[in-house]
Amino acid sequence: MSHNASRFRVLLVCTGNTCRSPLAEAALRAGLGAGLDRIEVLSAGTAAGDGDPASAESVLVARRDGIDLSAHRSRRLDRELAQSADLVLVMESSHRDSVLAMGVDPGRIQVLSEWPEPGEPELPVSDPFGGSREAYEECWSRIQRHIERVTPAIQEAVRARSV
Repeated sequence: MSHNASRFRVLLVCTGNTCRSPLAEAALRAGLGAGLDRIEVLSAGTAAGDGDPASAESVLVARRDGIDLSAHRSRRLDRELAQSADLVLVMESSHRDSVLAMGVDPGRIQVLSEWPEPGEPELPVSDPFGGSREAYEECWSRIQRHIERVTPAIQEAVRARSV
């Protein structure tokens, strides 16, 4: 078994993998800190091209908080990647439907704003693509809030798995 096979894998999913999911991936990595030795964090998009950089506005809003997205390259979500994840955090219910269609156990797929329950479904993570700087700032703010809220649940899932 490879080293990565024993790690808890969290996959963050949006549409193009250039705005929301790269921001969420970076925020979760930052939030987990030392926990990254036991957790692998990845992102993908349901309609992504392969190899596109993060959007310029996403790079900018993350950079202001000390997070560098310059090395990010998009990837399209595929069945193998989806099924290999222990937890799939999606930005919208349509992304959940796409992951479900790939045969992933419904219990492993959660909408970021709604998990863990009761979540904050009144604060959805809307797609800022092509929008204003303010739209990206609002998206980033909501992602950071949700990631701060879900990080303890992810850490607990990893602890429970290793018992």
